[in-house]
Amino acid sequence: MSEMKVGIVGTGWVSGEHITAFETNPNTKVVALCGRTEEGAHAKATEYNLDCEIYSDYEEMLSHPDIDIISIASPPNVHALHAVAAAKAGKHLLLEKAMANTLEDIRAIRDTVADAKVKSVVSFVLRWNPLFEIIKQQLSEENIGKVFYGEVDYFHGIGPWYGQFRWNIKKEMGGSSLLSAGCHALDALRWFMGGKIVEVTQYKTRAITCLHWATVASQ
Repeated sequence: MSEMKVGIVGTGWVSGEHITAFETNPNTKVVALCGRTEEGAHAKATEYNLDCEIYSDYEEMLSHPDIDIISIASPPNVHALHAVAAAKAGKHLLLEKAMANTLEDIRAIRDTVADAKVKSVVSFVLRWNPLFEIIKQQLSEENIGKVFYGEVDYFHGIGPWYGQFRWNIKKEMGGSSLLSAGCHALDALRWFMGGKIVEVTQYKTRAITCLHWATVASQ
């Protein structure tokens, strides 16, 4: 296959993971990087020894004629803004999780991607974990019988001592602990069980120790 050119928006930690993955893959090449400031984007490019175009204007990067894929590594509250614009520009999408913070934004991304007839994927990386792939295969082949009930627990210790991303601790930007990190567990459960979710029940609490607890039951 011909090499596909990638533009990345976002210059935080996870964009570095995207850069490494694309630069390691012989079929992709990062040709553009967009940050809030050109200085930040230059610093990221230097950190990963990238020889690429640098932008602080996202719309300008989208006009790059050689870009096939836009990798969205910005905070979730602007994912819809970036994804919708990229799809309308005819670019395929790699969306970092969480896909978005609101149902309205998720539907906007879904509808625009469908209308533009571009491809999209959300970075639920555990689906490519060898252990998860084995579990999925065993379940699909019904080697332990037909599964009618699944349960998943997800614990992620993030206390006051954790060097958290500043955007992630703000509800309007990060959403919630369930949306930000627990979505991995929910996606894995949904993938393993198959089918469509038709009903959801959820409750959560927050202890004075800053621990967040959320329970979700899906049918």
